Amino acid sequence: MEKIALVLQSLLYNLLLPDPFEAFIIFSIRHEIRKIDLHKRDYSLLVPGLRNTIALDFHFSQSLLYWTDVVEDKIYRGKLSDTGGVSAIEVVVQHGLATPEGLTVDWIAGNIYWIDSNLDQIEVAKLDGTLRTTLIAGAMEHPRAIALDPRYGSDAIYSALYDGTGMIEIIRGHEYLSHPFAVSLYGSEVYWTDWRTNTLAKANKWTGQNVSVIQKTSAQPFDLQIYHPSRQPQEDEVIFFFSCLLTERKKFLLYARRSEIRGVDIDNPYFNFITAFTVPDIDDVTVIDFDAVEERLYWTDVKTQTIKRAFINGTGLETIISRDIQSIRGLAVDWISRNLYWISSEFDETQINVAHLDGSLKTSIIHGIDKPQCLAVHPVKGKLYWTDGNTINMANMDGSNSKILFQNQKDPVGLSIDYMENKLYWISSGNGTINRCNLDGGNLEIIDSMKEDLPKATALTIMDKKLWWADQNLAQIGTCNKRDGRNPTILRNKTSGVVHMKVYDKAAQQGKF
Repeated sequence: MEKIALVLQSLLYNLLLPDPFEAFIIFSIRHEIRKIDLHKRDYSLLVPGLRNTIALDFHFSQSLLYWTDVVEDKIYRGKLSDTGGVSAIEVVVQHGLATPEGLTVDWIAGNIYWIDSNLDQIEVAKLDGTLRTTLIAGAMEHPRAIALDPRYGSDAIYSALYDGTGMIEIIRGHEYLSHPFAVSLYGSEVYWTDWRTNTLAKANKWTGQNVSVIQKTSAQPFDLQIYHPSRQPQEDEVIFFFSCLLTERKKFLLYARRSEIRGVDIDNPYFNFITAFTVPDIDDVTVIDFDAVEERLYWTDVKTQTIKRAFINGTGLETIISRDIQSIRGLAVDWISRNLYWISSEFDETQINVAHLDGSLKTSIIHGIDKPQCLAVHPVKGKLYWTDGNTINMANMDGSNSKILFQNQKDPVGLSIDYMENKLYWISSGNGTINRCNLDGGNLEIIDSMKEDLPKATALTIMDKKLWWADQNLAQIGTCNKRDGRNPTILRNKTSGVVHMKVYDKAAQQGKF
C-alpha cells in the first residue's frame, strides 16, 4: 500500500503541478560536455575541446556549471546561457588535485565538494574555490562518486580546547539551528545566526539548554559579534598563549613524489596541511627543503633541470636556477647564511654548488662526485654532508676539508640531521638498517630492528623522539622510535614513490654560526 501511495502521489504531482521549466540532461564524454532536451531529444554541445572531463554538477539559481578534468587536475566552472553554451569559463581549484572523479554542489550553503580517488579523500571549498579544506582522508579505497542533499542534516555547535582536543557537542538538531552561519560567546551564553529561520538565537554555552530567539530578520543574517571589553582581554599571558599556539601549529610533514609535493598533518598524514604542489608546477621532483624565515619551499626538478621555490600558501612560484643543470639530486637550505646548496652535473662533471636563496652568485665548491644521492647541511656547525655511492662524506660549508666518514653503506638514502641532538642519520636501503653517528663520524650505531619493515626504504626525516620513514615496496609512510627503531607505526598506506621527506618545523632552524 505504501508503494502504491507513493506512485499515486507522484502522478498527482505531475498532473496538478506542470513544470514550466524544460528539463534537459547534461553529461560528459571526456572531451566534451553535452546537453540533450528530455522531450525533444535535441542534442547540443555545451563545452568542447576538453582534455578528460569526468565529474560535473550545476548551481541552478546562479546558472553555473562545474566540472573536473583529470588530465589537467583542475576544477572549472562556467555560466550556462539561456540560448545554450557555456561562457566565462574559469578555474576554481587549480592546485593539489590528483584524480578528481566526483563532484557535487551545495546550492544552499554555497560550497562545492569533490572526491579525489587517487588520494582517497573528500575536500570542500566555497563556490569560487576559496576556504578549501579536507573533510575526510583515508578509510576509503578509490572513491568515485559523491552526492549530497543540503536541505537535510543535523547542524550542531561544538566547543573544544585551543589545541583542538576535548571536543564537546553543545547543541544539535534544534529548529533554530537548522542552518547556522556565525557563532559568538558572551558570559554563559552562546549566540548564533541561522539562515533557514532568519534568526539570531542564543543558548546556554555549557548545556545547550534554554534556546531563545533574540531577533527575527527579514533577510538572511550573516556574522555577529558581542561588543564588550570582556571579549578581548588584554592580559599578557593570554597574548603569549596565542602566540605560542600559532607557532606550534606551523609544523607539518613534507613529502615529495615525482609529480607532487604535499604538506600533511603530523598526526594524520592523510589530511593536507597546505595546498599540494602538482603539475604543471611539478614535473619530476627529486628533493625538497624549506626556509622557515620566509615560509618558502624549495625543490629540484630533473625533467625541467631547474630549482624552484614558492611560499607554503602556494603563491610566489618562481624558478631560481635554470642554467642547463642536469641530474639534480641533493638540495639543502642554509637558513643562517641565506644560501642554497645542491648537487648537479655540468659539462660532464658532478659537483656541489652554492648560491644565494634567490639563485644569484652561484659557484661550485666540491668537484669530482661520482654517484650522488643525498645532501644535508648543519649551518650552526658549518658542516656539509652528502652521499656518493656507498659512502658518507663531510666537508666545511665552503668545500674545504672534504673527507669520507664511512664506506660500504649499501645504498644509503634519507641522509638527515637531528639538530636537537647533533646526530647524523641515514638508512642503508640495501639491508634495511638505520644508522646514526656523531656529526664528526664518531660513535656509529646500527639499528637493525626495522629490517623487516624497510624492504626498500626511500626517505627518512626526524622530529622530536621519532624517525619518519617511507618505503617503496610497502607503499607506506610510518614512524618508529628514534632511539632504538622500535614501536613502528604505519601512518599512511598506498603512498608509493616517495623520494624525499622533511618535517617543516621552524624550531629546527634556529641558532647562528
